[in-house]
Order: sequence, then structure tokens, then C-alpha cells
Amino acid sequence: MQDWTRMGEITLLQIQTGEMTGQGGYDSSLLIPVEILRLTPDGVFGFVDGAWIADRHHRYHPAAKYWHASETLSFGFTSHYDHMWNVFRVTGLGAGGENAIIDTDRMVALDDIAGGMRIEAAEERIELFEPEIAQPCVEFTRFMTARPDASARELKSQREKLGNGVRGFVVGIGGSDAFDVRRGDTLSVRSI
Repeated sequence: MQDWTRMGEITLLQIQTGEMTGQGGYDSSLLIPVEILRLTPDGVFGFVDGAWIADRHHRYHPAAKYWHASETLSFGFTSHYDHMWNVFRVTGLGAGGENAIIDTDRMVALDDIAGGMRIEAAEERIELFEPEIAQPCVEFTRFMTARPDASARELKSQREKLGNGVRGFVVGIGGSDAFDVRRGDTLSVRSI
């Protein structure tokens, strides 16, 4: 029998409508909060004003550059934002572009979630697989440090501070059916 431990409630859901990085900049205005996040093996959709909109990382989004089954959902934690705010500066929750933010007061490392995760919504649940660290890009690091002209080399130590899962994680979505997630649903982790 596998033991599952509740990690926290989902407090923010959002999608990226376009490419947030480009020409060295970082455009967080392309993030849209959504009422419902629909998970599919091809990526996620957000429900906004009565319509479903594909996230930029969805397999069939017109601006998708590449697609990997193991990177269909991105998520982060409120505790990681608290940490980033202390190290860098206060910025909006979810500014890193994660699809879901989970409310927890502890820092979460890859080892903490490597045994598996699931989202629990009412009577339903979906397992997520192959968690990976979402590596911080140069543009996001420039944004967090308020240094828009800094080179990648100049930002090396700051990128390291955003690494190891601080910037967030990506996972694949199990199953073949769509699964709807709302704020207040919970994320649980399986013990290794």
C-alpha cells in the first residue's frame, strides 16, 4: 500500500498565452489567471470568460516551439515565492509562469516529490509523473533581479539561487481523459 501525504491546496491557476521570453526580455503580462485548469496529456487549457484557451506549452498551441510529454504542467509553491522575495524582490505570485501554485510553508525539493504526486479534486484524482526541475532562464533571472541588461555570466550565481526547484517544477499528466482542476483542490505526494 502506498502512503500519500497532503502537501497543500492549489491557490493560483493560470496559463501563458504567448512566449514570455524574447529579445532578452520577460513579459509577465502574457499570464492569465483562470477559473479552471483542464489537464490533458497534450498540455493544459484554461477556462476564462466562458472559453477554453490553450496554454502556450500545449502540444497544439500555435506558438509552441517544442513539446515533451514530461513537461505538460508546471507548478510552484508559495513558500518558494516567499524565498524568492527575500532573496531578490517582491513580485507577483506566479510571475515565473507556473500553471499552478500550491500553498505550503515548506521548501520543496525534487526528492520530496520524486515518489509521485496527485491532484485531488472532490471525489476524483489524477496522478502526475516524471517531475523535473524547471530551470530558471536568463530572462526570468533578469526580471527577478531587476537587471534587464545583465549577461548570462553576470547572472550565474542568481540563476543558481533560483535552481534546484526554487523556480518550480514540470511534470507529465497521466491518463488519457481530461481532468479539471480548481483553486482549493489539493496536491498530495507519495512516500518513497
